[in-house]
Amino acid sequence: MKEFISKLVASSSIKVNHLQTWLKGFDIKAMPNDAIDQLVHLAGSAEDKSKIALVDLMRLVVLSETQADYVFGKHWGTLVDSCIIGYIEGTDLKDRDAKVIHNYHLASFKFLTNAYQTTAGRAHMQDHAKGLQLTQFCTRSFLSCNQKTVLHAAICLFNHLLCF
Repeated sequence: MKEFISKLVASSSIKVNHLQTWLKGFDIKAMPNDAIDQLVHLAGSAEDKSKIALVDLMRLVVLSETQADYVFGKHWGTLVDSCIIGYIEGTDLKDRDAKVIHNYHLASFKFLTNAYQTTAGRAHMQDHAKGLQLTQFCTRSFLSCNQKTVLHAAICLFNHLLCF
């Protein structure tokens, strides 16, 4: 993952100086907010396998209390609403040939499910607007032809219900 992300960052036209500095040590639990900001910005413009790799990295980042609070507090609109939900809702979930989309959809659910691993993440998911958006996304994702995605949508929704 480190090599792939490093190559992606090196070829990026977006300012990623904080992310480049963090990549030298690649300590996920110590990722500074400036690097998270740049990672989210990069995820918004990435495509295909790069998009999958970036959301997969974010999946690991949100396992820390402070990072989960920062990501789900500051970047819900950019990362979750636009980059994940908006992007996936613009695709055909029943297209069996759209392997990259299905892999991104699956990686996105793994990221969203990790929100429930921290107290801060659970607190953000209990926000009414975020919870409603997440519930609607999970419900629509049940229409996917990819059974792994359907399973992870169910796991995410189950975790959400356990928060209340």
